[in-house]
This record gives sequence, C-alpha cells and structure tokens, in this order.
Amino acid sequence: MVPMIVLALPIYIGFSMSGLRNTIIGIVLIYPVTTIPVALYMLQGYFRGLPAEVEEAGLMDGLSRLQVIWKITLPLSLPALASVSLYVFMIAWNEFLLAFMLLDDPSKFTLTRGVTMLNSSEIPRQHLMAGAVIATVPVMVLFLGLERFMTRGLTAGSVKG
Repeated sequence: MVPMIVLALPIYIGFSMSGLRNTIIGIVLIYPVTTIPVALYMLQGYFRGLPAEVEEAGLMDGLSRLQVIWKITLPLSLPALASVSLYVFMIAWNEFLLAFMLLDDPSKFTLTRGVTMLNSSEIPRQHLMAGAVIATVPVMVLFLGLERFMTRGLTAGSVKG
C-alpha cells in the first residue's frame, strides 16, 4: 500500500543482488507481491460487510462451516471477487515502472514496456496507437468474461435451495 516509486530502488537493489533482474521469474514474482495486498484490502471491507445472520442461518440449516463458505459466502462474494480480480489484473497488465527498471532484454519485455519502444521518430504514431489499442484487448475480454459474475452474484446464495 506504498507508492511503487518509493519501493523502486530497494526492489532494484534486491533484484540486482539476487540475480533476478532482467529475468521473467523476477517479474512473475514481483507482480503478486504488489497486487495481493491491494486485493486483500479491497476484499476485507466486502467480507466484513456480509451479514453474519445469513451464515448463521446456514449453520442452523445443518451446513458445516466449510459448506457455509462454499454454498453461501462464496456465491454472495462473486461480484467482489470478479471486480477485484479484474482490478488486480489491470494493475499487473498496465504496470510499467518495474518492467522498465528490471527488464533490459527486448525478448523479455512486457507489453507496456514493448509499446514504449514504438515511441520513436522512425515509427509513425499510428503504429503506437494501434499497439495501445491492442493492449486493451485482454482487459476487455476479461471484463466481458467476468461481467456476468459481477451482476449475477448480487443475491446468489442468500436463498436456500
């Protein structure tokens, strides 16, 4: 929950000393480390807002604690899980600072790092804009896939049956 620019230098030094700079494994390791705290913070508020009475009703109906989580809490939380998943994906997908700092080999560049290579006087601006549009396609596909969970799960699991 700290601005990434504050962590940039320690991450760079740590990755350089451990040999993870300019490696795909280094980038794959750092993205969950930077996005999981945001996801947990966002989901914490949602789960605290779920009514305890609904879970208690499930326990009174004879469900075990695990069944209450699986059959009641999880369906009720699908909208939050879908929106947080989309948000976390967008954070990682659009991340530029760490990719710019840690990756030097063009064959290992992330999409955002690669699109910046198109920003030169030799390449027409139309190609840069086309790259930016193509970069949004995976986010749109993920949104269209998760959109039904965001709307369908609003009351799912709150009625027995």
